Amino acid sequence: MDPHRLRKSPNIAIVGSTSLLGKELREMIESRALPIGRLALLETEEYAGLLQEFAGEIRITQVITPETFDDIDIVFFTCAPEIMQAYVASGAKFPDLTIDLTQAGLDGTTYLHGISDSRLLRTSGYFVNPHAETIVIGRILAHLHNTFVVESAAVTILEPASERGNAGVDELQEQTVSLLNFQQVEKKTFGAQLAFNVLPEPGAMSRTEQRIMEQLDAIFGKTFPKPAIHAVQVPVFHSLAFSMFVNVSATIEQLSAHFAQNASFVLEELSEDVSPVSVVGSDQIHISRLRDTGQAAHALWAVADNLRIAASNAIQIAEHIMLAPALEA
Repeated sequence: MDPHRLRKSPNIAIVGSTSLLGKELREMIESRALPIGRLALLETEEYAGLLQEFAGEIRITQVITPETFDDIDIVFFTCAPEIMQAYVASGAKFPDLTIDLTQAGLDGTTYLHGISDSRLLRTSGYFVNPHAETIVIGRILAHLHNTFVVESAAVTILEPASERGNAGVDELQEQTVSLLNFQQVEKKTFGAQLAFNVLPEPGAMSRTEQRIMEQLDAIFGKTFPKPAIHAVQVPVFHSLAFSMFVNVSATIEQLSAHFAQNASFVLEELSEDVSPVSVVGSDQIHISRLRDTGQAAHALWAVADNLRIAASNAIQIAEHIMLAPALEA
């Protein structure tokens, strides 16, 4: 790593650049005009040699090796968890400044931008980007708790196929086409037919729920009121949806005003179309159907682009490290 170059125009690598999250990250780096020097797009041997576009230029995807990180200042890992675990098992070292978006469960500093203490950031270290679902739940509860005090909360997460990566999206698409053509469906990524269906997916969903709780603990500490979480797999390609019940000492009017004035949220009380489809491309959390249940809890509906909100948090980590002159290694 070159500390001076890190401040001005760092060389960046994206490991897993052909993944859904890798593509989203690459597009956001370009659209935000993040000042960078060289961009290395890295993949496993299976995808090496693919041509990808960045800033109007064609880049050739390279194979991941420890040598490819020479002269790189920031590395984003957006590959599948099993690829990350294989990299660890190989004994290869991580670059000085690593931001991990893989949800492989590796130890590091879990950082939620705007919520975590910025003093945790350094010019070298291993930073874990929270799960997209952790980001949404964490931001909603943190903002409410800091103003009104949250006593308890319960969340049902409707998880899209894209949380399983390219394989999940491809299988949902293939199942949909097969069913419309009266053919048998393949079930490799999901345990059963997902198209036109809703699945409990107990194994995968339990791991997701546990990961979210662990990350909330890492971000807020053990004393923060943790929500009861239940995740289910739905036949949606992209974007997360949440049905939430929050026991908080505030009126509906106070909650509405709070969400409306915070840049992390978009309050859409009157909209009929606050849905996974409507929020694609947004890095904000969209809130709707905020209501009093009459049973000591308020209900709300929240949706967010899972890929966008995860990539945005990772880029904000990098930007903060680049732009904060007082940070140390």
